[in-house]
Amino acid sequence: MVVVLTLNPAQMLAQSRDANRLSDLSTLNSAINLYNTDQSGSHTYSLGSSSVTYLSIYDPTATTTAGTNCSGLGGNIATGTAFFQCAASSTYRNASSTGWLPINFQNISAGSPIGNLPVDPVNTTSSNLYYSYQTNGNTFRITAMPESQKYLASAAQNPLMFQSGSNTTLDGGNWVPVPGNSTFGTNNFYVMKYAATCSDGNGNNINTPADGDGYNNGGNTVNVNNCTPANGRQISSLPGGYPIVDISQTQAISYCASIGAHLITNNEWQTIAWNAESQSSNWTGGSVGTGGLYIGNASNPSEYPADPSDANGYAGESSKTINYTNDERRTLALSNGSIVWDMAGNVWQWTSDTIQGQNQPTGATPGFTWRQFTAITTWGTMTQQTAGPMNSAWSSTQDVGQIYSDGTSGNTTPYGFIRGGTWNNGSNDGVEALNLSLVPSTANGYFGFRCAR
Repeated sequence: MVVVLTLNPAQMLAQSRDANRLSDLSTLNSAINLYNTDQSGSHTYSLGSSSVTYLSIYDPTATTTAGTNCSGLGGNIATGTAFFQCAASSTYRNASSTGWLPINFQNISAGSPIGNLPVDPVNTTSSNLYYSYQTNGNTFRITAMPESQKYLASAAQNPLMFQSGSNTTLDGGNWVPVPGNSTFGTNNFYVMKYAATCSDGNGNNINTPADGDGYNNGGNTVNVNNCTPANGRQISSLPGGYPIVDISQTQAISYCASIGAHLITNNEWQTIAWNAESQSSNWTGGSVGTGGLYIGNASNPSEYPADPSDANGYAGESSKTINYTNDERRTLALSNGSIVWDMAGNVWQWTSDTIQGQNQPTGATPGFTWRQFTAITTWGTMTQQTAGPMNSAWSSTQDVGQIYSDGTSGNTTPYGFIRGGTWNNGSNDGVEALNLSLVPSTANGYFGFRCAR
């Protein structure tokens, strides 16, 4: 008998790069811990700024050792803001605080344990493959992204696998890897496991003030309710937390950037949605397209906090039936094993995109109204792929949700994308549910958000 082994060279190379990433994270973790032990208390001691996320990619526009705010880079990061730091091409590998890490390892009494700073084997924003570093001044965290199918699946079961440091909750914790999808032009990325919550920065939820819909962020005004470091609060993704509501798309974009992330894009949302739709375990009938796709919390405001300790756990997560319809479950499983919560109901969630009213999908009669995806006659500047389910024949009958859109000629007002549905939307809820009637400054108790990176 002849055994034929089928090898995928691209995946083998990706696995090798992933192994290098794990090795680099271990090396950097050991070096920073040595620096802490040797230099803590010294007048030159510094782990960097607590308000900045440092990236391993150099900025080609940086001309001094001071680096830049990554304004010369593309990709999904919010470049050109005070939240990011990139070193210059001439210094980014230096281990003397002029490199991509803001730490002077040469101050260690026994000498630097590393000659040059390691960087991601690919190290580009367009691929979403680079290292990032955060600190609160006392603790630190370094993150990488796996690219191979093997390690992507492993990371889904162990989300801390491609993270190292003394504080892995610096950006709120509980992120899961998502496989990219060429249909939407996405590479592998991380997404918040739960809708954004508010914490004290140490893994403890802050659920007050609440307004009956979630954590009341205070709308667009600057006040003590805003979940910001200035108020001793941090954007997080934690079980048991009320989703942050009373927040506009504009605020959500800023909030995600403040933790070194970005507000999830519509293409990233669709990447997750289509992946979930292709998993038999997410369908009430037990196979793709049979029964209905599980919708989230579509009936009970008391279910706002995520509760992974529920006795009816699905892969360690909640699979509650809330006695509204047998199609309710708050988790969706992805192909790599990642689990995401409340993307098909609970509170609406902003994505970062906008579209004018006249360019929106519409039906036989333009004007804002709920429509089945199957009733769309003109997709405007969108397509069935970017707006709706992977099967164009699916509608709310399959529990994918509906679309609230305009399409009126001459309506040039830009509206933000808000997706998933809320606890009182019933059959309009679903992972594909899309509301295009809100301007980016709108904030109320039904609107939350989710970050990606």
